[in-house]
Amino acid sequence: MSTENRCELPEDVQIRILADVVSPLCGPQGATYIFGKQKGLDPTMFEVVDQAIQDFYEKASPVTLEIKGVGAGGGIAGGLCAFAQANIVSGIDTCLNLINFDKKVSHADLVVVGEGRLDRQSLAGKAPIGVAKRTPVGVPVIAICGSLAEDLPSLPFENIQAAFSILEKSEPLADSLKNASLYLERTAANIGHLLTMRKI
Repeated sequence: MSTENRCELPEDVQIRILADVVSPLCGPQGATYIFGKQKGLDPTMFEVVDQAIQDFYEKASPVTLEIKGVGAGGGIAGGLCAFAQANIVSGIDTCLNLINFDKKVSHADLVVVGEGRLDRQSLAGKAPIGVAKRTPVGVPVIAICGSLAEDLPSLPFENIQAAFSILEKSEPLADSLKNASLYLERTAANIGHLLTMRKI
């Protein structure tokens, strides 16, 4: 890539992107097809948008199309790598290292992770999966989620032993969001009762 396409950064500045997904920029597993709908893009536009991104980077920075993780953030990681010399590192591993997670979890009896919606997209490196993978074998991991998608593999998966949706009934999204704290509290209480029964 020619130097005129690159952002000139001060010599002592290095950008590191903390990314929890390994999606490429383009293609069936890329930013548009995996994250487009979530970001509000009409699925009928996926092919057009994906091709436009592909065409742009083939001209501006072909090497970016080969880097794992540049599809993160709807493709913003790709732009930072191509034009600001950024490097992608594991977001969850970096954060867990900063809090000394391995030492803190070594004596844990249970690890609880959370996700707004646990689905197959979560398996692409989202934080709850990263935490579960770093949890030692023998320490159970459970997930408490807003909802569970139908495309999830059978439990256990990725070191998660059980997953619970906090939704108590079918209702409009606005009502679910309004009552989320109450539903979360009730679900946590039910799980607590189960754990207590286990000790009887």
